[in-house]
Amino acid sequence: MGLTRAFQVREKQSIEFRAEAFNVPNLVNLGNPTVNFTSATFGQILSATDPRILQLALKYVF
Repeated sequence: MGLTRAFQVREKQSIEFRAEAFNVPNLVNLGNPTVNFTSATFGQILSATDPRILQLALKYVF
């Protein structure tokens, strides 16, 4: 999800603000379980996707 807003500074110059968010509801997306029968971690889920991430950016356009 992203949001962008441009602000005019001068006639041919502007500043753009951008905010981006990933995994906004902060839901856990688990990875696949280990399927190797000889592994000590057989059947366990050892990974998950990233938590909620928010990044902000400013861009000066001239």
